[in-house]
Amino acid sequence: MRVRRTRLTPVPAGVPVGVLATIAMDGAMVAAGRLGGSAFTSDRISIEVVGRWSAGLMRGRWRGADISAQPAQPGELALGLLAHYAMGIVLTQAFLLLARRGNGQPSVPAATAFGIATAALPLLGMYPSMGYGWLALRSGEAARINRIMLVGHTTFGIAIGLWGPRFAQRRPHP
Repeated sequence: MRVRRTRLTPVPAGVPVGVLATIAMDGAMVAAGRLGGSAFTSDRISIEVVGRWSAGLMRGRWRGADISAQPAQPGELALGLLAHYAMGIVLTQAFLLLARRGNGQPSVPAATAFGIATAALPLLGMYPSMGYGWLALRSGEAARINRIMLVGHTTFGIAIGLWGPRFAQRRPHP
């Protein structure tokens, strides 16, 4: 009997870079909260709230009242982590594909600009869906939430720029 050998498909570069960039984002947000105190902390954007929001999306609930005031759901922490890291991987993969079409190498300035641009997703999509309004203006703490989000997304972009070239030899798969 012959054993058939198959070649494993390499992991797209967006996976390790996206995970590392999302870890950096989370670390920066935790550090900002510890160093900056209440100016950089909010229960309205915790990973559990992201999980609660994701669970609602999976049930077809695209908009609602203040999600942080809704009761906790079983498994929301795990779902929040899964959604957060999956989005980090998808966004990183998109950036690496765009960089490949340009000069081929992701740069720190371009990745940082991309990270900041990804802040539009929560500002214009996630926050309104969570009941906080555009730019979190109905949250009662828009400046704080947006400050935290900007620290996180800027760090996310910087980390993509730093880690991306190390994995650039891996071709990102479409």
